[in-house]
Amino acid sequence: MGTSTSIATQQQSDRPSAWVDLSIDDERELLFALVGNTFGDQPEQRIDAIRSSRMRFARRFVRMAGVKKQDSVLEIGSGCGFGTRLLADKAGRVAACDISPAYLAFARKECTGLHNIEFTQIRSRSLAAFDNASMDAVISISVFIHLNLYDIYWYFREINRVLKPDGRVCFDFADADKLFRRDWLQPGNAKSRAGFFSEQAEHYLDDPYRLFQLMQWNSMYGIINVGRECGLQFIRRRSDRLLFRKAT
Repeated sequence: MGTSTSIATQQQSDRPSAWVDLSIDDERELLFALVGNTFGDQPEQRIDAIRSSRMRFARRFVRMAGVKKQDSVLEIGSGCGFGTRLLADKAGRVAACDISPAYLAFARKECTGLHNIEFTQIRSRSLAAFDNASMDAVISISVFIHLNLYDIYWYFREINRVLKPDGRVCFDFADADKLFRRDWLQPGNAKSRAGFFSEQAEHYLDDPYRLFQLMQWNSMYGIINVGRECGLQFIRRRSDRLLFRKAT
């Protein structure tokens, strides 16, 4: 037993941690990790377009979570800080956190001059830096799409702890239930989700340790049940965004 544990620990320590190990000096790689190749091979030359796109996307989460000007909002996964800028405009206080020092450095620069934001580096699955019942809302954009149900369980436990009574949490997820559905396709789409899944499967075959970087396809009903276990009540779904409330 001791030997098995030792081997497992060593394997875990040897695994690359792509998000944590991103470099602030490689802006292109930071942006690729954030938006993929949606903005071409040189996304650093399209910062304004990326910022505008991410802020429009973030606005959907803000509306769904019902963020108000007096709210304290925790953002799990600040990324480059594009959505953080919008949150700072809509909320009274924003606690933006990320596991990546490079993303936090980028986000601090992006949000220069905005004085109602605090940036904090966290460890994966831990929100220990934040007090109990200190947040009116938690928003996480394009983070839970990379989490398996065990990750979601531990984040939900932490989210329940930091939310005030009746606090809300809004996030997006990768929906396994429609992964291969034909009606997902829209006119002009070059590739279906099934094609994307096959591409990701190739990356996994090349390097299984990259699993945590890939899309983690989950069932909405699985997530709802995990939320129930953690004291979070499902409220509604819009597209791939889910809204929960702290159960009272």
